[in-house]
Amino acid sequence: MKWLRSTVEGAGLAKYGPSAVLVAALFSATVLGFMVYLSFKVFALAVFLAIGSFAFMLEGLSVAAKARRRQLVKLWPEVVESIHSAVVSGLSLADAFDELALNGPPRLRPSFMRLSNRLDKGWKFESAIDELKAEFGEVHADRLCEVLRLVSRSGSRSLAISLKQQAENLRREMAMQGQIEAKQGWLTGTAKIAVAAPWLVVGMLSTRSENAAVYNSGAGVAVLLFGFVVSFFAYRLVNLLGNLPQAPRIFI
Repeated sequence: MKWLRSTVEGAGLAKYGPSAVLVAALFSATVLGFMVYLSFKVFALAVFLAIGSFAFMLEGLSVAAKARRRQLVKLWPEVVESIHSAVVSGLSLADAFDELALNGPPRLRPSFMRLSNRLDKGWKFESAIDELKAEFGEVHADRLCEVLRLVSRSGSRSLAISLKQQAENLRREMAMQGQIEAKQGWLTGTAKIAVAAPWLVVGMLSTRSENAAVYNSGAGVAVLLFGFVVSFFAYRLVNLLGNLPQAPRIFI
């Protein structure tokens, strides 16, 4: 459930929550399975495609979260440097958030505007920061939010130094991560398409009544089950070997 919550937040769906997203994916997979059964009259194929489509929906959610995080990471150094400049100038964190809401990266302005509005309405700083973390769903945002939370609790004279170091480390990390992802991204994508391809062939074959009858037999179900197991392990192997390890979210 922790993975699902982190992925939902990373995809920008924090306002719906992981439970609603999970129910929507299950409902969509069930409807798809029912439609496949009505089209091909092969019960085993409908069940396996429903399970597979549910897995691909979760995969799509994960891909969307990764893509959104990559976009946010590119904007994050500007955010950290803006807060650093405000702190060095003697401004409060609330003033720094107001500045980001007005002049920060356009894509992030609404989030910081909501943060400023929550603080103006009397929200506790920690609750407002928790909402900001959920909106971004990204590890670098977690790090900054936790630093700011610590400062709000105990104060820190080294905040400016910490922010400067975080911005520098983030830029180095972005450069290295971008080079690696560019080389591996197309490999994993091609492998996942190869996993799905045999099931498209089975669907096309099932349009003929004699083939559908074979797949509905005991031997046909066994073949589909074997193919599903092989596809599942191949899919898991692609994810294990092809994906780069992701830094874990902080305190979620």
